[in-house]
Amino acid sequence: MGRISDEDVRRVRDATDLVSLVQERVLLKQKGRLFWGCCPFHAEKTPSFKIDPATQLWHCFGCGLGGDAYGYLMRTDNVDFVEAVRILADRAHIEITEEAGGVPRSLRERLIAATEAAAEFYHDMLTKSRDAGSQVAREYLNKRGFGSDVARTWRLGFAPGKGALVRHLTQAGFSADEIVGANLGLKGDGGRMKDRFYERIMFPITDLQGRTIAFGGRVIGTGEPKYLNTQDTPIFHKSANMYGIERAKATITSTGTGIVVEGYTDVIALHQAGVTNAVATLGTALTREHVRLLSRFAKRVVYLFDGDEAGLRAADRASEFIDKSITPEAGRDRIELSVAVIPSGQDPADFVGASGPEALAEIVASAAPLLRFSIDRRLSRWDLDRPEERTRALKEAAEVLVPIKDSLLADDYATYIADRLFADVATVKRAIAVSRPAINPVSQGEQEAEAPAPVPDTPQLRLERDLLDLLVRHPKLRPRARFLLSENLLTDPTHKAIAQGIVEDGAGLPADALIGALEAANPGSASALSGATLGEVADADADAVERDLARKLKEFDLERRIAVGKARLKQPGSLKNPGEYDELFKNVSALQSELEEYRSGARDVG
Repeated sequence: MGRISDEDVRRVRDATDLVSLVQERVLLKQKGRLFWGCCPFHAEKTPSFKIDPATQLWHCFGCGLGGDAYGYLMRTDNVDFVEAVRILADRAHIEITEEAGGVPRSLRERLIAATEAAAEFYHDMLTKSRDAGSQVAREYLNKRGFGSDVARTWRLGFAPGKGALVRHLTQAGFSADEIVGANLGLKGDGGRMKDRFYERIMFPITDLQGRTIAFGGRVIGTGEPKYLNTQDTPIFHKSANMYGIERAKATITSTGTGIVVEGYTDVIALHQAGVTNAVATLGTALTREHVRLLSRFAKRVVYLFDGDEAGLRAADRASEFIDKSITPEAGRDRIELSVAVIPSGQDPADFVGASGPEALAEIVASAAPLLRFSIDRRLSRWDLDRPEERTRALKEAAEVLVPIKDSLLADDYATYIADRLFADVATVKRAIAVSRPAINPVSQGEQEAEAPAPVPDTPQLRLERDLLDLLVRHPKLRPRARFLLSENLLTDPTHKAIAQGIVEDGAGLPADALIGALEAANPGSASALSGATLGEVADADADAVERDLARKLKEFDLERRIAVGKARLKQPGSLKNPGEYDELFKNVSALQSELEEYRSGARDVG
């Protein structure tokens, strides 16, 4: 992965208006100096998502997430930090430089440009060419109900082959290495270039920003493979991208549900029927990366399978996605995985064409939770009236629950299995305890670390955030950060790092620039500050508010020190001699008196 200089990161952040960025997907209303809307990361009816234009920070009081423009884009578009900088740089028309390590930015841009040029070429061949192959492609699409409007909307194309694309791209100024690098052409015997795709209907695959990065090609007539996809390239990974995701993400976010199908034409047919939260995998089964991508937008993913035998076999393999992310213990990161099977052996496109979107909506609404579906499929293989087969059925059903065996959900389904098998729950739980998963959901060498437990929020932490936020907003107060550190009034490590950053970098910087510097030095600073709840404070009142907050933090500090002293006094055996006990008693009494002075207003913070 390339590294972007701190200067470029700052320039891009300064050029990005968070309000306009968020308004591309979220309806915002201004109340005072803040903007409010419904959080894009969880379903809610009452807006709890705020943006502060002065600090260029966002925060949701419903789910607790927050941060700056980079953090927002990383969550909405499922990208890492470097890619978020790239996207916002493109948006702001800022040229950035990447240091060594990873794909150079110029190479990425050239590969994307070549793929975009190929998409335009294929589309022109489908819609304008009078060649026989193009006419056959148009006839096939028309029979599927995909006329010229659909072809234009989805930018469908036709690949004639015979080196036509290679010649076109070469004339457009792309090198052989760039054409091969984007997997648009291949080098044959003697180094001669040839087209990767030929005599196929072409489906452009875009990234989350709508840029063409790959293709799926369907053969016309007979031939193998039926579908041919772009191989992995520096700009495309089929296990992490999905067809239609750029078009579907808005609906998936607003409804909270994503529908996964297996074919490109299924996606198009569903979208044309108004089911605009459908996406497809790219010639592979659903992967863990796909689930992670969808979980950025959806809290529920419905995997919609064809009703034929191949579809049912694929549905059985979906059990590999059973892990702790589907349990209540996952908290706000929980995702609900469900499975639905189209009846009568139809695929989603045929079904919605014959029965309409309302019938499909009923199937999606009634989709079975993945756990129950997987258990029922395993139990259905056995004659449960025979004791011997019930024993085998128990073993297979228990294997499904192994990845989540310590969760509340596993307890619920242990009861479900017991009821189906006429067994007691204790027997089922013993079977789960000694079982191993039928399919290990995490491949060897890809073990996932346990997510750290969230740090509980407390009144003191909220006070610390509010006071630091006040210092950031009012430059005249920033020297007070040194006092907070010297008096040890901050308990959270991130808050201490923010205060230290204010001391070192705070002079002369506007609030948003200071936050950028703090985030660059200590990632997580922007997210911490975004949770401040103090609101707008007039400059004339800022000194008094700062004193009040600092006094309250001082009271917290004294209360903590008094509690520690009292605890030691209750255990005199831990003290070396009676004189030490007397000294500690005097110290606690003095701290108690100091606390009363602060509470009564007789004493002010330094």
